[in-house]
Amino acid sequence: MATRLCHRLITATAVIALAIVAGPLCAYEQGAFAAGTYTAPGELFSVKSPLGPSPILVDSFDEMTGAVTFLDENGELYGLICTPSFDVLAGADNDFETDAAILRNWFHDATFPLFFARQLPGAAITFEEPGTFEGSPAWFAVMHLPRGSAMFKNDPETGLPTRLDSLRGVVVFSRGGQTFLIMTETAPELEWNAFLPKLSNFYRGISFRSPDAPLVIETFADLSDAGN
Repeated sequence: MATRLCHRLITATAVIALAIVAGPLCAYEQGAFAAGTYTAPGELFSVKSPLGPSPILVDSFDEMTGAVTFLDENGELYGLICTPSFDVLAGADNDFETDAAILRNWFHDATFPLFFARQLPGAAITFEEPGTFEGSPAWFAVMHLPRGSAMFKNDPETGLPTRLDSLRGVVVFSRGGQTFLIMTETAPELEWNAFLPKLSNFYRGISFRSPDAPLVIETFADLSDAGN
């Protein structure tokens, strides 16, 4: 099952990687944003904007795999990635060590190599450990993403704008058959867990789709047929 998901993610990441590294919009499917709340395609989840009612918003989805990033002009960034859980035990009544191992494997075997290292050569996990987040098992990490920031500076030699590196705090958890990664910028001079209060506030603005709810994904083909 993990192998099948990885093959699918290779295709999906080619589409939505720019949503993760704050690049220009490139999407298969996009969600809806109204009254400060973003709703993912198929109503997989909804999330309140952590950056007010008018953020810069980049999103892209391929069926149940996708990402949304909220940005502002000061370089503040919040992001969310979701995919189907590739381990059948994800979300089950496991002991803490099993849940932590499942989340670590999702992060190490699929999400980090395909969403980050594949798109940003030199990307590295600089810190990680298991923990509890909002009452449930989680995997915490800090990533260094070369030229992964939303901010730019002028190269002193060429005078051209160059994207800055990003230090990204990450929390991984499972909900309702999906595994999620939420993230925000942090800084090297701070304690490794300084980003957790920001991500707790971000998390509390998320509503997750019920695992029993029917999935409705409207494709571009559906829209074309409807217009004919």
